[in-house]
Amino acid sequence: MRIFKLLVSMSAFLFASAGAAEQPAAVNPKDVTVAILMFDGVQMIDYAAPYEVFSQAGFKIFTVSKEGTQVLVNHRVKTLVDHSFASAPAATVVVVPGGHIDEAEKDAATLDWIRKQAGPADHVLSVCTGSFILAGTGLLDGKSATTFHRSLRDMRQQFPKVSVVNDQRWVDSGELVTAAGLASGIDAALHVVAEIRGLNYARSIAMRLEYDWKPEQGFVRGKMADRNLRFPATFNIPPDTTVEELTSLGDTRTWELEYAVESNLTPEAFFAQVREDARKDPALTVDEKVGPRQVAWEYDAETGGRWRLTFDATDGPAPGRFAVTGKLAAVR
Repeated sequence: MRIFKLLVSMSAFLFASAGAAEQPAAVNPKDVTVAILMFDGVQMIDYAAPYEVFSQAGFKIFTVSKEGTQVLVNHRVKTLVDHSFASAPAATVVVVPGGHIDEAEKDAATLDWIRKQAGPADHVLSVCTGSFILAGTGLLDGKSATTFHRSLRDMRQQFPKVSVVNDQRWVDSGELVTAAGLASGIDAALHVVAEIRGLNYARSIAMRLEYDWKPEQGFVRGKMADRNLRFPATFNIPPDTTVEELTSLGDTRTWELEYAVESNLTPEAFFAQVREDARKDPALTVDEKVGPRQVAWEYDAETGGRWRLTFDATDGPAPGRFAVTGKLAAVR
């Protein structure tokens, strides 16, 4: 019995010691403030996900827009804002969400406000294409960052001084943390909570949110095979033709696509046009041996390896409508 009690005592001591070792200095959650940038066209989940995480962590949160007036969030949701740039106090954490950022990323007042807030802040977190706004301040120059998976190439081209990463769900570059797309903001916000209050505290917040958080990154959208999709450089959709993407799914080695096509053309004529466009692209090697209801090409991807993209057509429920399925696979 004494041995059992001794083992229990030792286990409790070791657990407490391990927990203390991974915890940063004690911080009262109520002393942590979070400023969330808002602008017309901001993506709802980009700001709402970190808002929920930081709220559950007990941090004080306020929203900020240029004029302090309400903003029109994507999906046309009107949202009230707490502060203008002029009235917003300094914050421990600054959140820069993405969305329709064309105006925000070019707005001098917005970029200046982020720079000023970043000075006293302990952490600046961008979510999705919010990384473009953050990069526009120059704060990411010489640092690593990530963004929405479909914007990785654009970010590399637009900000050559930033090392753009595609194989991480979020990137920690010291006081600057960039999250990939959309729901990645949950993970990155939990990472910031862990930096402030400790890993176990962040895990408890994730548990409260019923969220399967993986501090070691987990699912990374930017690693999926569709980053290697390559279509003809010039793709002329025939007149009176609409192409609707229905599904887009896969893993790191294969990808499948499904489209619904409405056209005056037959599937054979439609694919003849696609094939002709593909032949004009010197980067694509068109497979000339496939049938008239199939088109395929191979190419070397920018990320490495050789890939094959194949499309097949099947008749739809009515004349002028047909289905197209695509399959992407690594050749080597």
